[in-house]
Amino acid sequence: MGRFVFLSIVILLSSVGSAEVSVSVYLPDGHTLLGPADPNLIHAYRDIMVGTRLVLVVNSDAGGHWAGGLLLTWDNWVIGHLSPRGESSGSPDYSYKESILEAAGEPAYVTEFFDDLMVGFDLVTHPGAVPGEWFVLDYHASEIGLCYVGLYDYGLSFDIPVQTLLFNQVPSRDFDADTAVNFMDFALLASHWGQQSPSDPDLEAAFDQDGDGTVGMTDLALFSEFWLERTDCNEPAADPNTPTF
Repeated sequence: MGRFVFLSIVILLSSVGSAEVSVSVYLPDGHTLLGPADPNLIHAYRDIMVGTRLVLVVNSDAGGHWAGGLLLTWDNWVIGHLSPRGESSGSPDYSYKESILEAAGEPAYVTEFFDDLMVGFDLVTHPGAVPGEWFVLDYHASEIGLCYVGLYDYGLSFDIPVQTLLFNQVPSRDFDADTAVNFMDFALLASHWGQQSPSDPDLEAAFDQDGDGTVGMTDLALFSEFWLERTDCNEPAADPNTPTF
């Protein structure tokens, strides 16, 4: 059965028309919410480092059948990408069962989707779904830049997201790649103190955080913003035109 035929049937059966379905964004521990960059822009989050993994939980305030998706454009997929929990179950539904939480009911589905424009995952609940947390996926920050992740409610629109998550991704402060920003990284920053970027071809991308050509106080301040944060993201796909599920 084709994706749009299947989802059209689900939407016709849907009983969640008035529900508010949304995404909560957590740090890797799955419990600490990622704060907004501005209290007035609650879905534009504070800066995260390249290499950060975030936990995205899809919630609803009502139960019943629902179909939607977490999707990115291909351009955004190069900057950050999504991955499900566990392995695909294979035929007939190819669903990622470990990304389905108890409130979504059984059977519910998390399945891969990509076309010429978008890439991500379709999410479908069971008619017996109850209010609460329905699905969980991981977001991986791959490259410096802005990344937009859209939550779509297919009962409302296939084209316009009901929520857009905005992640601003900055250079990693985990200079030694040991998965944490700590004293070892501070020591590496200090060892380059006062250097100017022409003296070291890797300086601009690493220790010169503000890009002004010199390692100084501003770079120390930017480094300190991420003190003791973790960077446990998987490596991005080698081919940006092929999703890594």
